[in-house]
Amino acid sequence: MARTGKTGADAIFKAVKRICLVLSHYSGKLDRVITAATTADVITSAQAATIRAFIASANGACAILELLADYSGFDTNP
Repeated sequence: MARTGKTGADAIFKAVKRICLVLSHYSGKLDRVITAATTADVITSAQAATIRAFIASANGACAILELLADYSGFDTNP
């Protein structure tokens, strides 16, 4: 395990991890809001697809950040 020391990366990781946890917890509700907004013509289907792709990418990035944290020895407690 690499040790990067205190470079601010721990703080950044903790903040992003918190966002990841919230996104994961509320993703079902968010998806229903996206569907409702699309049905109500508040957003287009293309915009709905874009935000859904963003959420999927964010979930993937969260998984990668977890791997980096494990490798770097970050304190991963939010």
